[in-house]
Amino acid sequence: MSHNRKKILVTNDDGINGEGLKVLVDSLRSVCDVYVLAPDSNRSAVSSKITLGERFRFQKYGADSYSCSGTPADCVICALTSPLFGCSFDAVISGINAGPNMGTDVIYSGTCAAARQAVLMGIPGIAVSLESCFFDYADSGFNFKPLADFTAQNLDTLISLCTGEVFVSLNATSADEYTEAAFASLCSRDYGDKVSIEHEGGDSFSGLCSAGPLRVAGNADSDYALARSGKIAVSLIYAEPVLKPMNQKTDFIFGSL
Repeated sequence: MSHNRKKILVTNDDGINGEGLKVLVDSLRSVCDVYVLAPDSNRSAVSSKITLGERFRFQKYGADSYSCSGTPADCVICALTSPLFGCSFDAVISGINAGPNMGTDVIYSGTCAAARQAVLMGIPGIAVSLESCFFDYADSGFNFKPLADFTAQNLDTLISLCTGEVFVSLNATSADEYTEAAFASLCSRDYGDKVSIEHEGGDSFSGLCSAGPLRVAGNADSDYALARSGKIAVSLIYAEPVLKPMNQKTDFIFGSL
């Protein structure tokens, strides 16, 4: 490892064997020193869940690369606060996720949660997500290398965008090349979730959540619109919750009912 190159922690929520992670690592190694700590299996949609009261299990996957039994946020915490790697990091990059993390997805995304956790712990965090060329949540049609190369080539710029308050979220639709990136607002996404209930006998019931047709709303500069137009959408998202200013007086009621 070089003393002059940035040290970058790479994680994801698709798991240590995720193709997007492997391609991202290969591109980043041309410009920085790469360390990997990723979940041992898929942890999609776990948001910022952290593991409490349980031991973590780590498995070595080659030089400076490990899997972790925890979540994406756990991976960042473990890498930054334990002696596992024996170094400090200049940034955390999470991805490349096999699927978009646009708008409302950011709430649920383990990919974004890892970048958010990095910023909460004082270092830049970058989430990278790729939509299939078949759109939305298709399970094929991913060409990770162009987005991985963009991330590596623009590493310093992306890190500079993390001002200490925000993490960077990149979204693109799979393509053979990109020629433009633009700052994006967030769309809103309604997944049409419904839960079916079945009676299993006695006092026992089971439920299954399934998604309906996806409905997306947003401006022309939204991450969804920009990615669908062939651009790389760059969103700057506050790591801490942002409160809406209250400019009105509210009279609350007190007492017993």
